[in-house]
Amino acid sequence: MNDKDIKIRGHHLLCLLHFEGKGYSKEFIENMKIIKEKLDEGYKFLLVVKRDSICNKCPYLKNDKCLKENYPKEIENKDKEIINHLNLIKNEKYNYFDIKKIIFKKITRSNFENFCKDCSWFLFCSEKNLFR
Repeated sequence: MNDKDIKIRGHHLLCLLHFEGKGYSKEFIENMKIIKEKLDEGYKFLLVVKRDSICNKCPYLKNDKCLKENYPKEIENKDKEIINHLNLIKNEKYNYFDIKKIIFKKITRSNFENFCKDCSWFLFCSEKNLFR
């Protein structure tokens, strides 16, 4: 995997901060771990509002389609919300080091709760209390 291959959707910018080896399946966890390591090494990624490199190993993805009801449209809206809040531009390349600085400057605890409250991982991530 190189930086030409890495695509990250808006809401996964926050998920990556909280990731610590848990996920939907062994394959999903391994994929997310590899992506996070690459980003932490300085690989650039393309910011998207659709299926990304993390989604590619999700067990809910079958025949290129997300099987979670209403999920694709809701999550695309969430991606756009987060991207707009961070003043980023979709389909642009970014360095995750720079994005983390922006996230910690612009995302408050209240923003995090608003963006992530409906996620099944919300309680897990909330315990980390990364935002002011």
